[in-house]
Amino acid sequence: MGILWDLYKGKDFDVKPTLDRIKKACEYIGNPQNKYPAILVGGTNGKGSTCAFTERILREHGFKTGWFVSPHLISENERWKINGKNMDEELLKNYVKELKNVFEKFNLTYFEAATLIAVRYFADVDIDVAVFEVGMGGRWDATKVVNAEVIGITNVERDHTKWLGENIEKIAEEKLQLYRGNSPLVLGSAKYPLYTKALEMNLRNLKVAGIDYEYFGKIEKAITKLSEYKSESIELDNLEISLWGKWQIDNVSMAITLSSLFIEPVGDKIKNAVKNTIWEGRMEILRRDPLLMIDASHNPYAVAKVIKGVKKYFPEIKLGFSALKGKEWELTLKIIRNYFDEIYILPINYYRSEDISKLEKFAKELGFKTATSEIEEIINSKEHFLVLGSIYLISEIKQCFSIYEKEYII
Repeated sequence: MGILWDLYKGKDFDVKPTLDRIKKACEYIGNPQNKYPAILVGGTNGKGSTCAFTERILREHGFKTGWFVSPHLISENERWKINGKNMDEELLKNYVKELKNVFEKFNLTYFEAATLIAVRYFADVDIDVAVFEVGMGGRWDATKVVNAEVIGITNVERDHTKWLGENIEKIAEEKLQLYRGNSPLVLGSAKYPLYTKALEMNLRNLKVAGIDYEYFGKIEKAITKLSEYKSESIELDNLEISLWGKWQIDNVSMAITLSSLFIEPVGDKIKNAVKNTIWEGRMEILRRDPLLMIDASHNPYAVAKVIKGVKKYFPEIKLGFSALKGKEWELTLKIIRNYFDEIYILPINYYRSEDISKLEKFAKELGFKTATSEIEEIINSKEHFLVLGSIYLISEIKQCFSIYEKEYII
C-alpha cells in the first residue's frame, strides 16, 4: 500500500482522541507548521474537492502551494503535494526513515504520522501556503495543529458515528471545533445543524453560503457550470467546472470564498483554475462512450447525492458497488435500491473489504437483481456504468482501466 502504511501494518497504536501526541511531536521537531499559513477544510462530504479547487486557485495566483490529501487513491505519495505534484517516493522514504523515531516516541497514529510528514515537508520546501484536508471531525483531528488563517466546513451528515457522535447535532459540534477566534470560518451550508450550532456556540467571523456569498449553476449532460457567483470580494459568471455534479457547484463556490479570504482574487485566474482542477476518483469520467464514471463516495448520504444526480442525466446507467467492513453499507444499499433494480457487486483486493457473498445476500433481500462481477468485465462492458464505493475499489478500477484505456476514445 505504501512506505508509511507498511511501517504501521499490524501495529497497535493508541487511538484515543487527543491532540497531545501530534502537538508534542511537532514541538519536538521545531514546530515547522508555524513557518507558513494554511487553509484548513473539514466537513462530511466535498472537502476533498473543495481543497482541490482551493489549491488550484491559489497556485493560479502565483503561490507555491502545499496540499495534504486524505486518503490517497492509488499511491501513498499522493497525500503530500507541492504545486499539485506528488511527493517523490524516494523523498517519502527519507522522511519516514528520519521521523520514524518521532512516530514511535510519541506513539503517533498513521494519520498523525502522515500529518507530521506534511508539516515538515512543506516547511522544508518553503511553500507560500498549505491546503490541509481534515481527516475526521475537527476537535481532535491532527490537522488542527496547522497555522490556519482561513477555515472551512463544507457540510454535516452522519459519518464516523463511533468517534463523532450518534446524531448530526453532535457531529456538527465536533466539526465546528476547528474554529479559531481570529480566523474566518466559511460554512458551505446554512442548513441545520451546522449554521445553527455555530450561532449557538457564539462563533464569530462567519462567512456562510447563501448569506455572505451567493451562487447558482447548472449541469449540461457531462458538463457542470457555475453560472454566477457573488461575494464582497468578487463577482463571476459562466465558469466551466472540471468535476461533474451539482454539488461541485457548492464546492467550487466555497473554494472561491476560502481563496478570496487569503488573496486578492482575479476573475480570469479563478476561471482557469476551476476549469483545470484535477481530483482523481471523484465524479471522474474515465470514458465517455460507453460512459464509465467513478466516485469514491462511501457514506450513505454521499451515495444518495451521487446516484440521484447521475440518474437524472444518465437514466440508463448501470451500477457497480462494493464496501469495506464496518461501514454503513446496509443503509447505503437501501438507499441505492430506491434508484436501481439491478446491482453489480465488485471485489476489492483489500483486507478490510466486506465479504462478497454477504453483500450479495443482503442485496437480494432488498429485491435487487444481483450479479457478482470482476472489474475487468465492467471496464470492457458496452453498457454505461457508474462505479461507487470505497476509495480502494476506485483505486483498483483506475489501475485496471489504465491497462485498457488505449482501446477507447476518452
